[in-house]
Amino acid sequence: MVATTKATPEKSAVAKKKPVARKIAAPTKKASVLAREAQAAKKRLLKLRADTKKAIEAAKREIAQAVDAAKSALRFEKQAAKEKLAAKKAKATGAKKATASKTAGKKAAPKKAAPAKAAVKAPRKAAATPAAKKPVAAKKVSRKAAVAAPAVSA
Repeated sequence: MVATTKATPEKSAVAKKKPVARKIAAPTKKASVLAREAQAAKKRLLKLRADTKKAIEAAKREIAQAVDAAKSALRFEKQAAKEKLAAKKAKATGAKKATASKTAGKKAAPKKAAPAKAAVKAPRKAAATPAAKKPVAAKKVSRKAAVAAPAVSA
């Protein structure tokens, strides 16, 4: 019983054995065959590297083309937006001019109608006062002189 109370670590059966040197597996193929296989593996690796390089280059070209296409599309969209805005402004300007000419036409029409009414009334007054015609003739002369004066100064 005394032996059981004593603390002695027990070692496993595996740990008691000495470390064994690793055995190298005997090749099943000849050295020349293995050398050829190694050369073939190297060639495959180089081919894979070349293929991946080609694939990467192709992908880079595709990316560049896609970026160029996106840039040109963006330029096209901006140009189209500018043209659309210009057309909209031109249309608005044209509408303003048309509205202005319509309102001017409406305003001018009553003015033209008023002299016609005055012309109807004028012969009655002209018959009463013959001196009324002389100022009209004087106005016509002054208009011609006013038109001639800017032409001379220019």
